[in-house]
This record gives sequence, structure tokens and C-alpha cells, in this order.
Amino acid sequence: MVCAHKRDACLAEPPYLPVQVGRAIAREDLGYTGDDSGENISAKNRNYCELTAQYWAWKNRSDADYIGLCHYRRYFDFGSRSLANVKTRTPAEFFASAHPVPDMDRVFRRYDVVLGRPKYYPYNLYTDYSRQHIREDLDLLRTVLGEKYPDYLPAFDRFFFRGNRLSHFNMFVMPRERFDAYSVWLFDLLEEVERRIRISDDPVQARVMGYMSERLLNVYVQHNRLRICYRPVVMVDERKRKGTLKFLFHAGVNNLLFFVTYPFRKHAPSGDEG
Repeated sequence: MVCAHKRDACLAEPPYLPVQVGRAIAREDLGYTGDDSGENISAKNRNYCELTAQYWAWKNRSDADYIGLCHYRRYFDFGSRSLANVKTRTPAEFFASAHPVPDMDRVFRRYDVVLGRPKYYPYNLYTDYSRQHIREDLDLLRTVLGEKYPDYLPAFDRFFFRGNRLSHFNMFVMPRERFDAYSVWLFDLLEEVERRIRISDDPVQARVMGYMSERLLNVYVQHNRLRICYRPVVMVDERKRKGTLKFLFHAGVNNLLFFVTYPFRKHAPSGDEG
């Protein structure tokens, strides 16, 4: 799936399928497959972001052996040996190039999931979420996880309180069976959080379910000890230029800062220190 919420160039040849997210509340029909057919949560796109496409595929598409999700300006780079997490290409460069997709049968003989190469932070991911979003929302998510899936709490706490790397964008490729299992777990959690949360009036922070799921994908993968095939993500953008050297420099600096400051930072949930 190539998730899109506005008209722009995107990959549309198989195996790519453009999906208009939030079409139930959109002002314009983009002419793509919509996430508003069959059983869907298209009207919740302002809170669930690209997850409305994931939910639609989970409930309505049974004709694929593998399911993947990317964005109209973000794609997995399957053909590069780059060590970067994100590479930037202008639209002219990107759409003039070939975009080979590997034989997924072969990929999944060795791996369980494809994810974007992670970004490294100078502090733990609980601190990152608290700086960028609403900390109380994350605390609520942990409470719900503890009630519904307590066996996932150790992976959750390791990821947020002792880790500093995150695969972004809710991007993945999975075998269908794994995709179904992940979606059952993910939406069960988020639907319970949605029942209890007060969603912010701020349109950015209102995307809370998307922000949470971006982290939960990593928690799910770690808890289930999935074998990860990391791939760079291509950002189709006229502005920023990102590549291997910039990524390696920032990863090195941030890892150094993370380990130097680790003893002084919160690295367990409240009440669980020590």
C-alpha cells in the first residue's frame, strides 16, 4: 500500500497499490483505492493516520501473500547497499529511476519482517515521546498494555526506557499471517486507549494513534523476536539532503550521548526504578 492523503505523484505499478487514506472525510476523491469500503475506520484518519489503510487491508484484502505499507513520499529502498536510515531524492530523480522489488518468498525465508533502518536518539524513547508528544497518552498506553497483554510489558519498557533507536513511519512488509496477528494485537490495544483517552484539540497531537503505533510496531517485533530485514527509506523531497555520511555522524554522536547520560536519565517506569 502507498498511503496518500492528497494528489501527488506516487508509485502505482504492481506490487504498489495507492490507497487514499481518510477518504470518508476527504474533500476530494483522488481516484485511488479508498480506505472507506467494506469494514473500515476511514473516518478516524485524523487520529489513526496511515493506520486506516492498514485496518482496511486487514479487514478487506485476503488476496495477498505479503502486505506492506509505505507512503507517497516514503518508500523502502530495496536496491541500495546504503547504511543510511533515510535517503533523500528529488521527485525528478526518484520517478526517473527503476524501483525493483525483491522476491518476497526469498526474503521471508531468512526474515520475518521488513522495517526501515532505525534512527538513533541521544536519550531514551520515553524521553523522546515526552518531548514531542503528550506523555500522559503514553502512560495510558502502558497501563492498557499491562491490562490486556502483560507479557509485552518487559519489551515495552526495554524499548522506551532503555533503548534509543526507532524504526519510523509505520512502514513494514510482513507475511499475511504475521500481518493479521499484528493487526489483531495493535487495534485491540488502540481501541481500548481510544475509549479512555482525551484526544488533543491540536491537529498534530490529535494524530496520537499513529504516533503510538509507530512505537508499538517496534515493541511487537522485539517481543516476538522477529528476524528483521532493515532497509533504508527513500524520502521523495525537494528540500533536505540526507545520506550515509550524515546518518553515520549523527548516529555516532547520539549513541555516545545516550551512553554517557544514561545513568542520569529515567530508565524504568515510575515506581519501578532500581
